[in-house]
Amino acid sequence: MSPRHVLVTGGAGFVGSHIVDGLVARGDTVVVVDDLSTGDRANVPEGVDLRVVDISDGRALGRAVEGEGFDAVVHCAAKTKVVQSMEQPDLYRRVIVEGTRNVVDAALATGARDLVNLSTGGAIYGETPECASEEAELHPPSNYGRFKAEGEEIVRRAALRGITLRLANAYGPRQRQDLEGGVVAIFLGAWRRGEPLTIYGDGTAERDYVYVSDICDGVLAALDSAATGVYNIGTGVPTSVNALVDAMSAVLGPPAGLHRAPPRESEVQRSCLDVSKAARDGLWRPRTDLREGIEKIARLA
Repeated sequence: MSPRHVLVTGGAGFVGSHIVDGLVARGDTVVVVDDLSTGDRANVPEGVDLRVVDISDGRALGRAVEGEGFDAVVHCAAKTKVVQSMEQPDLYRRVIVEGTRNVVDAALATGARDLVNLSTGGAIYGETPECASEEAELHPPSNYGRFKAEGEEIVRRAALRGITLRLANAYGPRQRQDLEGGVVAIFLGAWRRGEPLTIYGDGTAERDYVYVSDICDGVLAALDSAATGVYNIGTGVPTSVNALVDAMSAVLGPPAGLHRAPPRESEVQRSCLDVSKAARDGLWRPRTDLREGIEKIARLA
């Protein structure tokens, strides 16, 4: 496929910057839009155009991309703290819902034909006694999940090819240690500092941990495909916090200690994604298991 001109929102952030790397590596030209509230200029490769703008400001976003002729847009920008979304619903609605609407408008105004929207699998299905497929009813317990569901609907109804990827709990290099979903990064930081790990609840809560390079593979595959609709991006393997500590201990040695804290509001006990649809449609499949992913970030830390 010939090189394309791609806009990446949130491209200075953890997941977004890895996607930018993947696009650049295959020869695409990339423009990054990011307000740098959680992203970092250092994450953006040299030579990639970074435009500092808040996607919730539609006029500013329009001015930032005016005159561009994008082939595709990858929409990663969002607020992602579950607890904060309950405390600041107006902020989260503005960034996630109105921001997504503004990104769709910018995509259409610049001639983009394809839009890949990154959503949440971990916060949109609610409790998943069985790993949730894309057809599962949505039961988001937080404003974050509810607003992400609204954003998905905006993309679905847009006059371009839209595909939404619902991500499991991402981890990998560049992940911040001050965001709720980044438990692997948070634990790794505590390990390196020789500090006890904080575990909320009894440690039996389960999550589906997906390595960031696998997510990048999924986004590139989605851009290259003709697929539309929703796809889960995860591993289909639920791992408890206690089991995560064991897995990290096997690589890093024992932690300095464990501190138990009360469970956090609006967090589900079990979140796991059924990723068979992506494999069945020939779109994508996970490659990195948890042990391998932990070993990779341990080498890079």
